[in-house]
Amino acid sequence: MTIRIKTRVESETLVLPELRPLVGKTVEIRVTEAPESTIDRLLDAEYHADCEADTSPEVSLAEVRAGLASIPGDMAADFAAERDER
Repeated sequence: MTIRIKTRVESETLVLPELRPLVGKTVEIRVTEAPESTIDRLLDAEYHADCEADTSPEVSLAEVRAGLASIPGDMAADFAAERDER
């Protein structure tokens, strides 16, 4: 049986449910580093990690909704008018 698992190693402790059928059997495990994909080269991983770590935004979603709710009228008409001006 051959199982191919593509995953990002995030910890020294791995949880690989795909290997559950092999528990108790003698297996050979090979780990190789996959080449970086085009998308991975384009993304700023450090920036994304910072964004994911930011769990306390200065403005809550409720505050944003409250601020938007206080705008009078229908903004769709403003967008349509601006589009028509172009």
